[in-house]
Amino acid sequence: MSLHAIKNSTPNSADPQAVPHIVLENLAMRMRPGGLCLMLLRPDGQLAFGDSSAGMFFQRYVMPLLQYGDEDRQAMRDRIEKLSTGAGTAIWQIMPGVILSAFPYIEKRQVAGAVVLAGKSGAFRLGEEVVRVCGRLGLDGIWLNQQAEELPCYNEETITRQSRLLLSMMRDQLRLNGLEQELDSLSGQLANTYEELSLIYQISGGMKVNRQASDFFKQACLDVLEVMGVRGMGVALQGSTLRRQEPVIYGSVSLAPGKVHRLADQLLADLTERKSALLINNLPADKSLSWMGEYATQILAVPLQRQEQVLGCLFAMDKSTGEFDSMDSKLLNSIANESAIYLENSMLFEDVHDLMMGLLHSLTSAVDAKDAYTCGHSERVALLSRHLARQIQLPEVEIERIYMAGLLHDVGKIGVPENVLQKTGRLTAEEFEQMKRHPQIGARILRDIKQIEDIIPGVLHHHERYDGRGYPAGLAGERIPLMGRIICLADCFDAMTSNRTYRKALPLEVALTEIRRCSGTQFDPRLTESFLQVGAERYRELLREQEQKSRMLMDLQESLRAA
Repeated sequence: MSLHAIKNSTPNSADPQAVPHIVLENLAMRMRPGGLCLMLLRPDGQLAFGDSSAGMFFQRYVMPLLQYGDEDRQAMRDRIEKLSTGAGTAIWQIMPGVILSAFPYIEKRQVAGAVVLAGKSGAFRLGEEVVRVCGRLGLDGIWLNQQAEELPCYNEETITRQSRLLLSMMRDQLRLNGLEQELDSLSGQLANTYEELSLIYQISGGMKVNRQASDFFKQACLDVLEVMGVRGMGVALQGSTLRRQEPVIYGSVSLAPGKVHRLADQLLADLTERKSALLINNLPADKSLSWMGEYATQILAVPLQRQEQVLGCLFAMDKSTGEFDSMDSKLLNSIANESAIYLENSMLFEDVHDLMMGLLHSLTSAVDAKDAYTCGHSERVALLSRHLARQIQLPEVEIERIYMAGLLHDVGKIGVPENVLQKTGRLTAEEFEQMKRHPQIGARILRDIKQIEDIIPGVLHHHERYDGRGYPAGLAGERIPLMGRIICLADCFDAMTSNRTYRKALPLEVALTEIRRCSGTQFDPRLTESFLQVGAERYRELLREQEQKSRMLMDLQESLRAA
């Protein structure tokens, strides 16, 4: 922002109304000690700013004269208009004894007003003309004369010099004010950028491939809700992206589940086609999403995209202040890009996890196939172990590892002769020693698989007893790994409730009584208490569900073989 120079220069500024009031006040304060009054006039001659702290001579005489004197204001309009011809500074007198120096204030090459500096000239006298003006303004002429005597006198040369000084100071002030505004703007942008970067960093920090997608996107949406200041924040994924991931909206925007699915389907279809952000600030007027006008007025949706594939979308609704703009779109796009990386990695992890679990199930099926009487035993032990681990509120990741250990706990039986595994009578001492080696054989089989080395303690120690009389290491109490203690309990319970070559299955209630009897000797008493709290009916239900799943899987395998 700058002002018109006194000689032949072009100003570049806002109109007088846009000149910061604090700038004018500051300049007026600097002119005041010299007995001068700063004013800003519009093109029509009306006063836009007058120094309210100037001497009474200016407040009661000069400014009212400019404001209400029709002939003087018309003359002022003419003079302001002439300033646009490049004449530079205009100097003239109004009434005897008042001298003015003015230079134009121009916006977009048009005169937008005049900066005026007023002073008392040496020609001021309490004559007939001044007395007549005093009468029109309701002033006491003698009082006005006393006020004028306290002011210094200016001529054309001295007021021109002051006008040049004013112009220089105004340029500096406006430049400083512009710099301050720019600094404030940059500070605001920096603060916003810091918040945005913090948000993206926070979201990136939660990008663990084994984290549940629902948990990741819930936290991301809640973080964006706070930073962007929106009423609703949602996520929708393509149907084939991740299992069991329904579209969801967080915040105060409330939609029925059917409406959420309808919105998700429309946004995914639109974003898949356009591959760029969708920004609507007037939903009721939009052709395809006008039905959303009942619930929200604005929406901003961006694709979760990797390469050319749209995996899903993030969408925000109803900004609390103002409308969605390109900055909001840019921020949400950045978050979507980070989230899409997580989503792609999570999909890859899910594929690898499914492959690994498929291989583990195949391996356990091969173990169970060696003994027809224990078919499904490994799967049931894994299921019971997971249920007990969840009952004692272990972390979800640890629960999943315990489930895997339960699946593989008997993998070492691959190294046990079938005549020992399938023997109907009591095992001899030598045969029992062969059987007791299966935990160690299983541990050796698994030790070279780095990804599952953390489940080896469960496989190796699932036959340890709490009183120290188990095998292979004779560990006791808390020295037995928790995974081993959990699988030991689940293994024994399933053994008691399953048909074996040497006896029929015990009723669930009898098996639970036996579990209680062996608490503190064979089993960890705290785990036993948690296991028994579930009750016979719940275990019966769990085992029935597992039996149904196993039967369905067997039927599917038979169908595939037949095909």
